[in-house]
Formats: sequence, C-alpha cells, structure tokens
Amino acid sequence: MRASLLAVLLIPTLASADDKKKEAPKAPAPPPAPAEVKATVDAFKGNWTFDAELTAPGMDKPAKFKMSFNCKPVAGNQAVACEAKAKAPIGPLDALFVIAYDPYSKAVHMMAVSNANEVHDHTCNWKGADLTCNPLKGGMGPAGEEITEDVAIKIEKNTASFTSVSKLKGGGQVKFEGKGKR
Repeated sequence: MRASLLAVLLIPTLASADDKKKEAPKAPAPPPAPAEVKATVDAFKGNWTFDAELTAPGMDKPAKFKMSFNCKPVAGNQAVACEAKAKAPIGPLDALFVIAYDPYSKAVHMMAVSNANEVHDHTCNWKGADLTCNPLKGGMGPAGEEITEDVAIKIEKNTASFTSVSKLKGGGQVKFEGKGKR
C-alpha cells in the first residue's frame, strides 16, 4: 500500500516536471519603437475637416469643398489608417491612407488608394512640423495617365495644411490643397 501511495504522489510530480521541460522558451520582447513612430501616429490621428480646393486643366474655376480625413491608430499604434471623403463638385472622393514611420529607411510612408484609380506610395521625411515627400511617379484617373506628384504637409497640434501638385505628361497640372482642423 505504501508503494501505491508513493506512486500516486510521485508520478504527477514527475509528469509536471517533464511538462516544464517541454515548454518553448519565450521569445524576447521586440525593442521599443523609435520616437518617430509615435510622433507620426500622434501627428495624424484624429478626425480632421479640411477646406479643400482642386484645380485641373479644363476647369473654369477651382472646385472648393469640405473633406473629412479621419485617422485612427492601427497595428498596435505603429501606424494610422485614414479615410478621406468628400462630395466635390467634380464627383465624390473616397480614399484610404496608411501612414507609418519606417525605422529601417528612417522615412514616413504614406500609401494611398482612391476611387479615382490612384495607388500611391509616398516616401516622406519630417523637418519639424513639415512632412515633405519625394516626387512620386504614378498614375491618375481612369486611363492611369502618368504623373509626377509632389506632396507637402504641415501639421501643428490641431491644424494642418497640404499641397499636392501632379504634373501631367502633356504639361498640365492638377493642384489639390487644403487647410484643416482636428
């Protein structure tokens, strides 16, 4: 009986010791994100309203309209996803932006997809409150017309302004700019 009692007490102890040996070691926690990640997320997050203006070849006068730009932190606060919407005189605007600081390239990436058949991946750099993007070669409009786009953004606490100038292959340009508040 003593042997049975000893076996009952000892076997679970040995089994639990074996289980502990089989547990996989915990992976080390990733290093903390650089300050630029948080600064980029903090700069954009929130609900913005812009007074926007668009000029393009063939327009009699600039189109003026309100645009919402609502950004929420995503991916564990590593980026923001922003929905841009407007009822512009030339038709509705519907776009999605993902904006994040890349610690590897030390640049901000601003990817945009719009209902105007545009897909852009801007590479930008902060200089104080100014975010200046490298010229981007891309396509615009239903025909995917080749453009070179320059984008500049300024964000100071709860105000922002942006300018996008797209140079068209034929020499014309589309200018999209706005001033907004959070």
